Amino acid sequence: MFIKMSQPKKRAETLMFSEHAAISMRDGKLTLMFRVGNLRNSHMVSAQIRCKLLKSRQTPEGEFLPLDQLELDVGFSTGADQLFLVSPLTICHVIDSKSPFYELSQRSMHTEQFEIVVILEGIVETTGMTCQARTSYTEDEVLWGHRFFPVISLEEGFFKVDYSQFHATFEVPTPPYSVKEQEEMLLMSSPLIPPAVSNSKERNNSVECLDGLDEVGTKLPSKLQKITGRDDFPKKLLRMSSTTSEKAYSMGDLPMKLQRISSVPGNSEEKLGSKTTKMMSDPMSQSVAELPPKLQKLSGGGGRMEGNLPPKLRKMNSDRFT
Repeated sequence: MFIKMSQPKKRAETLMFSEHAAISMRDGKLTLMFRVGNLRNSHMVSAQIRCKLLKSRQTPEGEFLPLDQLELDVGFSTGADQLFLVSPLTICHVIDSKSPFYELSQRSMHTEQFEIVVILEGIVETTGMTCQARTSYTEDEVLWGHRFFPVISLEEGFFKVDYSQFHATFEVPTPPYSVKEQEEMLLMSSPLIPPAVSNSKERNNSVECLDGLDEVGTKLPSKLQKITGRDDFPKKLLRMSSTTSEKAYSMGDLPMKLQRISSVPGNSEEKLGSKTTKMMSDPMSQSVAELPPKLQKLSGGGGRMEGNLPPKLRKMNSDRFT
C-alpha cells in the first residue's frame, strides 16, 4: 500500500543541479563541469547520468537540422557516468578533438546558440521505483574561466557538506582560446624535427656504416685482412680490386679454350704463352706446306724467305714490318 501511494516525482525534487556550468582547466585539459547532489539520506541505486547537446547545424550538402542532438561524453568509456551519490559530485566533460566544443572559445561562445540537457536516472532505495531528474544549461548559463567552490570539509573526524556553497563559483586563470586554436599554436611554436632526433639518426647511420665495414673485413681473404691493419688499406684494396676486374675483363675477351686454360691454377701464364705460340706457329707451317715445291725449297723447310726474295720485295716487307 505504501509503494502505490509514494510519488517518485517528489524524490526527484531532492536531487540538485548547479545553477551554472563552468569551463576551466582541470588536469591540464579544458573541461566543462557542473555539479549534482542528493539532499536526502537515502541513496540512489544504479544512478547514471547522461548529457545531450541540442544545437542547430547545417550539413555540407546544405540540409538544415534544427535542434540536432549530440552526445557529450561524461565518462561512459571509463565508467565515471555511474554515480554513487553520497556527497555532491562534479561531473566533467573533457573538451578534445572528439568533443562538439572542440572549436568553442570564449569569444565564440557569445555568438553560439546551444543547450546542454542533463539527465540523471536511478532507482529509489526504499521503493525500488525508477526516478529521473533533468536540467539544462544554455550558452548564457555557461561560465568561462570559473570553478566551483569546495563544499566538503573535514571536521572532528567527519566529513561535512555545506550546501550553501553548492552553486557558488570563482574565477580562475583560463586561456580564452579553443582547444583547436591551442593545438595549432603549440604546433607552430614547436620545431618540426628536434635536433636531438636528427643527431641520433646520424649517429645510428654512422654506426651502421662501421658495422658494414667490419662485415666486409671479416669476409676478405687473410692477405687482405692483414693489409686492413695498415694506413694505406683503401688505396691498396682499390688497386687490387681494379687489377682483378681488369683481369676478369681481359679474360672475357679471350676464346673459351684460352679461358679454360687460364682458369687452371699453377703457371697459367706460361702455359698460355706456349699454347698461343703453338697456335700461331701451326698456321705458318700449314701455309708453307701448301706452297709449291720450288717455293718450299726457297723457304728452307718453313723458315723465313726474306733472304731469297728480290730486293724490291724485301724492301716492301721491311717497310710493312716496321
